Amino acid sequence: MYIRSTGLGKTLLQCKVAKLEYTNIVPETLKDPENGEKEPRRLLMTMQVIAPVTWTVRAFVEPGDLRSIVIYLLKNPSILWHALNFLVFGGESPSLIVKGEREEHNK
Repeated sequence: MYIRSTGLGKTLLQCKVAKLEYTNIVPETLKDPENGEKEPRRLLMTMQVIAPVTWTVRAFVEPGDLRSIVIYLLKNPSILWHALNFLVFGGESPSLIVKGEREEHNK
């Protein structure tokens, strides 16, 4: 996957989803809640940025975020159709291919 950020100028980050888990860790500390603290459960998506830098990015998906995504897909069935088509017939990830070629070229 490719990610662009306004804070990074024209830098294009190449990344992949490393892990998706249901957790109640505290986003600010990335640790389990301390004794007596109540922390809501969230989906935690961990992404590995593989080029041009190596970073780990963690995105905490709240229930409202997930609802918004599902509602958007239901209201725009053509995007859902394209996503399913891409899932089944999309082939290999171009961002991972580029990363592999760069590593071979640097040897």
